[in-house]
Amino acid sequence: MTADCGRSEVYAAEAAAFDGTDLEATMSFDVVARLIESVVGGEWWPGPAVHVRPARRDAASSSASVDGKVTVIRLAAGQLTIATAAHELAHALAGPAAGHSPVFVAAYLDVVAVITNVDSRDRRHHLHVVQLRDSFAAVGFTAGRRNWPAPPDSIGAAIAL
Repeated sequence: MTADCGRSEVYAAEAAAFDGTDLEATMSFDVVARLIESVVGGEWWPGPAVHVRPARRDAASSSASVDGKVTVIRLAAGQLTIATAAHELAHALAGPAAGHSPVFVAAYLDVVAVITNVDSRDRRHHLHVVQLRDSFAAVGFTAGRRNWPAPPDSIGAAIAL
């Protein structure tokens, strides 16, 4: 598989896994940027430094690009969602050469596991990871080999009530 030949399959798997869930709910730029920053600044993040910027006003899609040793994530106004944040963080973790390859799939599953469990009051555990993994399997994709440590089973500390 060439580095980016799986783009349409990844988009189809995302739609099947996340459409109709809160991962596709539109939020403000600040909320999505803070969520990305909480993953990157958290105990697990093994990827590069990440800067989050709004995309140009006329941008139809979000992107992740490398600028030196930093990945710059640009979020398009119409894609301010948790799912988009996870997708772009997966590009940062997998690296620019990975495209939408099996390594990207592994990164995406790991990022979803972390990003949906950052808030100790709202743990989804593996719900969305299982949905995404099943959707990838349905389009013939499996996760590749990680070049980073797996995320921990528990992110942060639970709040005692």
